[in-house]
Amino acid sequence: MRHGGLLALSMLVLHAANWLYHIVMSRALGPIEYGALSAVLGLLLLFTVPAHAIQMGMSAMVAREGMDAAGRGFPRGRWPTGTILFGVGAYAVLVGVSPWISSLFGLSSTTAIVVGASVLIPWSVLPYFRGWLQGHQRSAALGVSLTAEGVVKLAVAAFLVSQGLGVVGAISGVSLGAFAALLLTVPTRRFTQPDLPRRVHRSETLDVALAPYLLAVSAFSVLTQADVIVVKILFPAHEAGLYAAASTAGKIILYVTAPLAMVMLPEMVRRGPRSPEGRAVLLRGVRYAGALGGACVALYLAAPATLIRVLFGPGYADAAPLLGWLGLGMLAYELALLGMYYQLGAGGRGGLWSIIALAVIFPALALGVGKSVLAVAVLVAGLGAVSCTAVWWRVWPLLRGSSGGHGLGVVPHAEG
Repeated sequence: MRHGGLLALSMLVLHAANWLYHIVMSRALGPIEYGALSAVLGLLLLFTVPAHAIQMGMSAMVAREGMDAAGRGFPRGRWPTGTILFGVGAYAVLVGVSPWISSLFGLSSTTAIVVGASVLIPWSVLPYFRGWLQGHQRSAALGVSLTAEGVVKLAVAAFLVSQGLGVVGAISGVSLGAFAALLLTVPTRRFTQPDLPRRVHRSETLDVALAPYLLAVSAFSVLTQADVIVVKILFPAHEAGLYAAASTAGKIILYVTAPLAMVMLPEMVRRGPRSPEGRAVLLRGVRYAGALGGACVALYLAAPATLIRVLFGPGYADAAPLLGWLGLGMLAYELALLGMYYQLGAGGRGGLWSIIALAVIFPALALGVGKSVLAVAVLVAGLGAVSCTAVWWRVWPLLRGSSGGHGLGVVPHAEG
């Protein structure tokens, strides 16, 4: 409870800052520029999939291996270097294609893309260290890292936009917030102590262990983020801005339930995913997610127009019909994600392939139904329901199974 409480508090500050960021930017920029900003952010988030997978996989690995016996050390190897190179490489790619992206998103210059893409460098490194802190339940240090990113992002963006820098100022806040978090995270922790056991810190083993997390996070990122990009491409700028506001409101569900997955995964693996204690961790997480997300959906369905006007202003009132559908989709995706993390922690892979298949066909389906933004919102809700059903169809037999499963699919040490 202490670990979960501290982490929930820090995540609350982070997501409150992120939410205020979107409220301030939507009002300061207007629907057209805010739609472009949301599309750029959605594109950047898709590039962070490998790093986020590392954080969740590292937290489960650290929790399972009992790092205290190894000196609570941080694993040395090629993974930190590899993630940095990925961030630099992704930045170079986006800079190279920035003229095309700027034209596609209706930006007047490439500056927003060039500046915004720099966030991929700290984002590619931060989750590696945060996963170590998360697995060790170092909640205070992890909280400092998380809250610093959100607060600096909001403060810098608000100041620069007030100075007339528009989308460039808004995206600059995102990048500088991530760099500030990185500066506060790395020097404050003793990341140079002894290694993990060799079988864990070797890159080959890490590749195998973290690959399922990479695939899962990739699929869910496409399903929850790509809709804003597709809408920006298919529809006029004003409609895309309205959809971006509704999508941002719908993702409140993901924001308020995010701490559950971060606490649940390492704690569940530490107790044994198929043990009664491990199953109880999952079920508590699902109940909390259902209660929090269900309350949000009820509000979306009861008073969507009022909520949109309060959050984004009267200029976004036409986005109200989208909110209920997007909220239902986000709640379904969050429940599916909790189930997927449990399955991965228990060594299962079955539901993963269903989610990957849905992510692959989602862009084509979105293009096919792209006659209205409402049709896209209904598609998001429908695929969310299918995702949740597919995952829990596989999770339910694990919940009923016997104890003794091992997370990450790594064979445990032989004892004695």
